[in-house]
Amino acid sequence: MAVRAITFDAYGTLIRNESLRLIAQRIVADHRLPVRIADVFETWIDLYLEATQQTPFRRLREIQHTILFELTTKVELYPEVPGVLGALGGRRAAIVSNADHEHVAAWTFPLPVEFVLVSEDVGAYKPDRRVFQRAVERFGLEPHEVLHVGDSDVDDVSGAKAAGLPVAWVNRAGRRRRPDVPAPDFEIADLTELLLIL
Repeated sequence: MAVRAITFDAYGTLIRNESLRLIAQRIVADHRLPVRIADVFETWIDLYLEATQQTPFRRLREIQHTILFELTTKVELYPEVPGVLGALGGRRAAIVSNADHEHVAAWTFPLPVEFVLVSEDVGAYKPDRRVFQRAVERFGLEPHEVLHVGDSDVDDVSGAKAAGLPVAWVNRAGRRRRPDVPAPDFEIADLTELLLIL
């Protein structure tokens, strides 16, 4: 594969934020619910996916309650990220994220990428193909030359495949892919495995 550039999803791929899982844990504990914490978290993810696909476009700040916004901006990098980004061998890199500029402004770490493209810039959220097309245009390349790396089977795998990009699905938790999602070109457990496929 002649990969000339790589786009990375931010949250769940490069950036770790366990706060959302803690919210689900707290809801179950506080209300003594007879449900699994994972089920509450998955329900939140489903509602998030639904909300980000409604029109007209709304910024995440408008979708999320203020408390959730604060939690989604207190983040850190996964441990392998600096080493992997530094070992891309001269390949161009960018971040493509379902985020607002406020999210990016809250990051307290540098990322050696050419650009950060957020949904607010495009007026659409992944999996909308326009997000990936905009990234490809910014690189000045063809879709097949840009590998997208992301952790969401819907946002990242479906969206990038629909836009003609090859995809590496970062499946840190060993989740099952949804039946309506196309197979990724690669499935990796963390970003260190990305270096093996480049």
